[in-house]
Amino acid sequence: MYQVSSRRVVACVAGFGALALAAISLAPLRATAAPSPTGIVPVRVDASYKISLNGFNLGSFHFKSDVGRTHYKLVTDVQISALLGVFKWKGVTQTSGSLEAKTLKPADFRFDYESSIRNGSVAMGFHDDRIDRVSVVPVTLETADTVPLTQEHLKGVFDPLSAILAITHSDATNPCGRKFAIFDGKQRFDLALRYARKEPVTGIPNETAVVCRVKYTPIAGYRPTSETQDLANSNDIEIAFRMVPAAKLMLPQSVAVPTAAGNARIDLERVNIELPERGQVASAD
Repeated sequence: MYQVSSRRVVACVAGFGALALAAISLAPLRATAAPSPTGIVPVRVDASYKISLNGFNLGSFHFKSDVGRTHYKLVTDVQISALLGVFKWKGVTQTSGSLEAKTLKPADFRFDYESSIRNGSVAMGFHDDRIDRVSVVPVTLETADTVPLTQEHLKGVFDPLSAILAITHSDATNPCGRKFAIFDGKQRFDLALRYARKEPVTGIPNETAVVCRVKYTPIAGYRPTSETQDLANSNDIEIAFRMVPAAKLMLPQSVAVPTAAGNARIDLERVNIELPERGQVASAD
């Protein structure tokens, strides 16, 4: 169906970092906010990250979430500019679904992008535990070496944003040690997190961050190119979660992704958290 690109993985991991920030930040607020029947606190989150490559600014990642008692909606906006503005790329992703008995049930997912080269979109819908409709524009022909998708690959999967919301709303205290089956409209793949180490937080004395390594495993809908294999073999994709003792939470601070062009990073710049039912607002820069 398509060839995996490093930029695509950067966007996916960037989504993980921002969504982790949104959901894990609920931990210190549970004492003052009335939980929903699912155990998830209604909350709105607005967060901004910067994207860089080898230390040079490439663009921005903006994330908004609105998690209610029974439904959720997430929207991300990524803008990238490279080669002195010759190449520009913008992608908007949104997903929505319901919350039932501590379980996320995605309903609709859409990804729209435009660039200096071409525009396109991916849309899909869910029914029960499977994806029942997919639309990809423009339509491209599969190459002979594409690993075929089957109906079984569309069962028991999350879209990328719902998957990250699911992992961060877990009752577990450690952000590492989890694995998710994901379908993005074109490719079925797994993302697994495992503990890597602890490290000092730059600029904050006596603070440490928990670093998780992210393992990408392609399953179907991909071409077994050298780039795909390099990403699958990589052990260097990492997310750093910073502990904030006063707030009793772990804050996703940065995401690092190696690419053929160098080291890509997504770093937190600003976050604002609002509890609609209580009017409580938490923010950090």
